[in-house]
Order: sequence, then C-alpha cells, then structure tokens
Amino acid sequence: MRIQEKTLAILLILSLVMNVFLLAVVLVPGDDPARALSLPPGEDARPVTTPAPRMREAGAGDAASMQVPVILQKVEVDRGGPFAANRVTEEGAMVNVSVEVVPGRGRVLVQTTPLMGIVFQDAANLAVTLAANHSRVDLARSDIIFSIQGPEEVSEIDGPSAGALMTTLLLSVLEGFPLNESVTVTGTINEDGSIGPVGGILEKAEAAAASGKTLLILPAENNKVISYQEEARSFGGLKIARQRPVVVDAKNYIEEIFGIRVEYANTLDDLLADVRAPVATPVTTAL
Repeated sequence: MRIQEKTLAILLILSLVMNVFLLAVVLVPGDDPARALSLPPGEDARPVTTPAPRMREAGAGDAASMQVPVILQKVEVDRGGPFAANRVTEEGAMVNVSVEVVPGRGRVLVQTTPLMGIVFQDAANLAVTLAANHSRVDLARSDIIFSIQGPEEVSEIDGPSAGALMTTLLLSVLEGFPLNESVTVTGTINEDGSIGPVGGILEKAEAAAASGKTLLILPAENNKVISYQEEARSFGGLKIARQRPVVVDAKNYIEEIFGIRVEYANTLDDLLADVRAPVATPVTTAL
C-alpha cells in the first residue's frame, strides 16, 4: 500500500508541474510564444526598424555658373507732343548666374550687380530648399552664395524666372555633375519641384540664340506663343496692312525663326536630364 501511495503522489506532482508549464506558455505575451520562450532571460521581443538614411554635409569651395536669358525693360521718354510720355520697351539679354557653397551658418546670400529685388530673393531661398531635399545634403554648416552679373544700364534685377536655373546650379555643385555650356534655361520653380511658366519667351529665345547657345529649355506650360502675321487688303487701289496675332507652337516657331533647339521641362528631373554635360565616350583602337 505504501508503494502505491508513493506512486500516486509522484504522478500527482508531475501532473501539477505540467499544468503549471502549460499555463505559463498560454500566458506569455506576444504572437509567437515559442519565439518568446527562446529568447535569453531578461530580453523582450522588439520589432526590427531600419534607420532613415542620414543627410550628408556639403563640401566647401565648389561653384557652378551658367548664362541665362532675361528680359530688360527700358523706359523711353516720348516728347513728340505737347506732353512727355514714358514708353516701356522690352528686349532679351543674357546674364551670368553663379552659385558657390562655402562654410557658414546655413545662410542664403545673393550678390547682384545691379541691385536685386525681393521676388528674386524668395526664388533663391526656395531653390536652396529644393536642392537640399533632392540631393539629401545638410546645408546647416554652409552658406549658399548666388551671384548675378547684369548689364550696366539695368538698375535692378528681379522676378522669379531664374528659380529653376538656381536650383539646377546648386544641384550641380551638391551632386557633382558638370553642366552643358551650350544649354540655357528659363522657368520658375515651385515647391513640388515642377517648372512654372515665364514671360518674354521670344525675346529670351532671340538673346539665347545670339549668344551662341544651341538648346533652350522652356517650361512645358510655355508651349504656345503669339506670332504676328501681316494681312494686306486693297481698297480701290489703296493697300492696307495690319498685324494679326496668331497662336503658334513655341518649339517649332523658335527653332524656325531663331535657329536654336527647344525642349520642354515639366519637373526638376526633366530639367536635369537636359542640362547635364554629355559623358565622354572612351575611344578604343582595334589592333
């Protein structure tokens, strides 16, 4: 009897141990109890996270420049009558825009000859923000200096039409790619990286062609321009001519009239694809 009692006691103890073990397995937190039990004591199961890529810092002393077309407004005084009247005329011209990255405190500086307007300053600040985001470069310890050299007879340079260009110049420095010197561009830059329309397309195209540029990049929204065609009518031997405005395709018209190739850009990436200098093809000689 004593042997049977001992055997029953041992079986009862083993049963209690197994029940406790199973209860512990059920109560362990987590979706995978087996994995949780396999962890070393004192360690909890934690989700694996991938850290975001860190932004690199900009180098110092790098610069880039490009000639771009602008519109010059000239005020002429007409004294043909008893009262003097001001007449504003517009013509295209080329100015040189450059950018330099130097050690600093994250400032955006603009140096212009002649003076610079407020709208131009806003375009420069937006260009720096977009270029830094696109290249993932930290500019907190760098100063960005834009320099614009215009004709001496101009009293002020203003407007947003160099925004796309300034973004491109800075990206050339931050990402280290050369620019095609035969290319020029006009267009504003928006916060989403899209290229916005500008005015004076025909005057800018004429100036770019006269300076020897072979490619002019325009905003896609500037795909139409107004051309004036002469219409002549005769009335009893009297010939009367007038200029009739006609909307025409900008690319075809500019290429035919000014002899410079035109491409359109919708986004910053479109623009970068056209302004990069072509990669030199290695020359091989067969023996």
